[in-house]
Amino acid sequence: MKKLLSLALASLMLLGLLTACSPAAPSQSASPGGDSDKPKSFVFGVYNFTKIDPADNYNGWGTIRYGVGETLFKLDDSLRVVPHLATGHSLSEDNLTWTITLREGVLFHNGNKMDGTAVKLSLERLIAAHERAASELMIESIAADGNTLSITTAQPNPTLLNALCDPYACIVDASAEDGTVDFNLYPVCTGPYIVKSFTPDVEARLEPFAQYWGGTPALDTLTIKAIPDVDTLALAMQNGEIDAAYGLSYDTLPLFSDSDGFAVTQRATARAYMLYFNLERPFMSDPVFRRAICMAVDKTSYGEILLSGAGTPTKSAFPSSLSYGNDALFEDVPDFDLEGARALLHENGYADTDGDGFLEKDGKKVTIRLITYTRAGLPQSAQALLSALIELGIDARYELYESISQAINTGDYDICAYAYVTAPTGDPFAYLSFTMGSGKGGNYGKYSNPEVDALLDKLATEFDVSKRAEYAVEIQNIALSDSSYCYMFHLNMFMVMKKGVTGLEQSPVDYYQITAQTARAA
Repeated sequence: MKKLLSLALASLMLLGLLTACSPAAPSQSASPGGDSDKPKSFVFGVYNFTKIDPADNYNGWGTIRYGVGETLFKLDDSLRVVPHLATGHSLSEDNLTWTITLREGVLFHNGNKMDGTAVKLSLERLIAAHERAASELMIESIAADGNTLSITTAQPNPTLLNALCDPYACIVDASAEDGTVDFNLYPVCTGPYIVKSFTPDVEARLEPFAQYWGGTPALDTLTIKAIPDVDTLALAMQNGEIDAAYGLSYDTLPLFSDSDGFAVTQRATARAYMLYFNLERPFMSDPVFRRAICMAVDKTSYGEILLSGAGTPTKSAFPSSLSYGNDALFEDVPDFDLEGARALLHENGYADTDGDGFLEKDGKKVTIRLITYTRAGLPQSAQALLSALIELGIDARYELYESISQAINTGDYDICAYAYVTAPTGDPFAYLSFTMGSGKGGNYGKYSNPEVDALLDKLATEFDVSKRAEYAVEIQNIALSDSSYCYMFHLNMFMVMKKGVTGLEQSPVDYYQITAQTARAA
């Protein structure tokens, strides 16, 4: 706890520097940073963005967040699937063919009509390029007839509509890609804003789409600024260079919530802060050692102190608001108990035999590599865990990355602190399959359990909601029983904006933000 308080004090010192260097409320005068002085212009500061082709990895999140693209269906605030670019659907008696009716009068940014043929081409482009999408959609064939789309799946797929809510399923005019448009930067979509210029990791400038089916967008100019340094992002917000900020460090929350010049919105999300364990590394392959590490995680203090109360402790991958995320269902997950962790290690042959202050096991020093990346709250949580591990006598080394993908994909780590939206489509299957299924793309710890794989196969085709929840709980209990994963807390996401900003959304899935109604006060 003393080390946690030291980290918190360091955060307060940073907060004092920000307060001293900046005005207490956003300036409404012209600023050198861009268009934020113009009433119908809006500057949105975010921590990063690279490309926005929805068929490329997770880049569709930006496509949706910034009002460029849309999906056939979307999730409401209760994570229920509702029509969006579609207006309705039906399912055949054999549970294989979905008939989807498309919204009339929707145009792409180039003026082309969104009809069944266009949506068919968009989805075919997606499943050819995106392995995870192909796996989750399970599409065997697509037929189009005017504004009606028929999708036949290779097997009954109860979560097809959920998967069509995922940002990767953002509908694009695939015919526009041929030879003229770089979809990585300028995807042709249906949303309220059109990308006019795009410099990866720097800035994107967008203009309203006058023929948007959902009404005239409120802004004349929308600028998305990438500001990966959280201190610089906070200063830009204070100085009035931006109208809203997403991705601020949680230790700056009091700075804005206590000021009359700003509005702070918070939303409980399904974003879990978790630990991946590389099960192929020498010490991490020992379930006793993993359990001791889980016992060293002070989840409550991390959420209350390091994240200014924005982290809700959890035992499972999913928030307690979901039927398969209630902590009471996961009794075998240990609570924080540093002395208990110390005793567990000693009882199982971990001891400091040479007097250097670090444990050994079978003659080898217990050395691990702990990594994370610069997402708000992760470095602080990882550093607090580092202190606890060292206190246990573990020779723990810490490394911080701006991008974690190479290190985690190559397995060059023992523990990785990671943030993941676990219910991105309002159902447990996508996350559990991707991260716990043998050989799946998000299974960075190389976890493999035939019993889990068999349950995932059942979950993939089960239409009964209560049975789906039972399978999801059973899968998690198996994976958590030997501490193959560790979930720390779920995040209350916050966004800071100037007073008078309206129409900037926050949702439990964290990818709905800019809307046609987003505006700032004149």
